[in-house]
Amino acid sequence: MKYKFLFPSLFIFSLSTLPAQACPSGNPETTDYIRRDNNRCEGIQTRDVTSGIRLISIATRGITNYPDLITLQIPRVGNSNTTPEVKLQSLSKNYLLDNLSLKRTQGLFTFPLKPDVLNAAAVPPNSLRALASVNSIYLPVTIGKPSGRYEFVFYTSRRATFPTFAILRKGKVIYKSPRNNYQNGEVVFTWHALKAPAGRYQIHVIAQQERIGRKDEPFERRYDFDHNPNWLK
Repeated sequence: MKYKFLFPSLFIFSLSTLPAQACPSGNPETTDYIRRDNNRCEGIQTRDVTSGIRLISIATRGITNYPDLITLQIPRVGNSNTTPEVKLQSLSKNYLLDNLSLKRTQGLFTFPLKPDVLNAAAVPPNSLRALASVNSIYLPVTIGKPSGRYEFVFYTSRRATFPTFAILRKGKVIYKSPRNNYQNGEVVFTWHALKAPAGRYQIHVIAQQERIGRKDEPFERRYDFDHNPNWLK
């Protein structure tokens, strides 16, 4: 899948902590990226292409069209009340949602989102990518409802291979899915994790990004994330 990317740079507490104003005010009847309802920044925002490879989504999404209200959910791990940093985006449409006022419920941070901007900008549900983290630990985002699997999505500004995509638990590889065909844009890996026990996991990625007239540029990263099979049900 290829897009012409203009890379936008993803979520939720009932005793609301309003994030600092990080986007302009504007006409809510437009699809511009503006502060909306004093609880989020949302809209279409053209951004410059960002070079390199980066993780843009760890999410489960079980919707094929938009209901009247979309609920974003991010798990609370343990007794942590730390509000996650969350971003929801669609690269194909330059859509961005961030700086959310999160609501805390039993075991979750949640945010109810009316899909008015998504519908007006014709953002396909299957193009939505979400990322949430607390203290450098990633948490899977449920968009609408779970799908029974996670999608791990990387953005690469140039053609790249991913000879290593592995998921580890306690240092042991439990799943791997190399991608040796060159492609640019979004690279999607999926993991059906309903039978995997709850706990801390790690993604290990090794990639080679193509550079014309020069050797491929190496890329290697590890990302820690939390998983619970109940989050996929």
